[in-house]
Amino acid sequence: MKLTKYKHACVRLSKDGKELLVDPGIWAEDEAFEGIDAILVTHEHFDHLDADRVRASDVPIWTNAGVAAELTKDGGDVADRIAVVKGGESFEAAGFQISAYGNDHAIILPELGVPCQNVGYLIDDAVYHPGDSFTKPDREVHTNLVPISGPWFSLPNAISYVREVAAQQTIGIHDALLSEIGLTMGERWIGTQGNKPYVALKPAESVEIN
Repeated sequence: MKLTKYKHACVRLSKDGKELLVDPGIWAEDEAFEGIDAILVTHEHFDHLDADRVRASDVPIWTNAGVAAELTKDGGDVADRIAVVKGGESFEAAGFQISAYGNDHAIILPELGVPCQNVGYLIDDAVYHPGDSFTKPDREVHTNLVPISGPWFSLPNAISYVREVAAQQTIGIHDALLSEIGLTMGERWIGTQGNKPYVALKPAESVEIN
């Protein structure tokens, strides 16, 4: 399986001629959408969901109820392509086996409470995408996608997350807000935790997941 990182939190997985796109937000490149077979969306925020391009994709979509409501609010036939999932459920999308984890977005400010629903996805028991959360999978994974910036981000929480998730490697995501200097934070702080190699991918760069 090949993992290709696109801008911010968008990744694409390729296996056996099938293409799975995860969290294509407004900053994701158009090429990320080319030839895809299915889409997973963790939550409704624009940096993870470009609603217009997802509606126009004409492929099946797996996501939570909040995203489904956003995608269908203007009508159209997109509802026929949406499967609503929540943490604890498993399903198949474009030949990939998916397990869903958690139901809540990380808290930004205590007085605001939980901003929205958020579901993390473990794909083929190999790649874990938490969306905007540090929800942990309940099993070992090959590649853990680790958020490294954002309004809700906390470095101590990120480090605890990396230490506690049994992964062979980590890849930094959720990084569009960082400068070139800021991007080194992931490698400096997160890449030294838990004896897990840190892979710093630029947009459109890929890595093989064995």
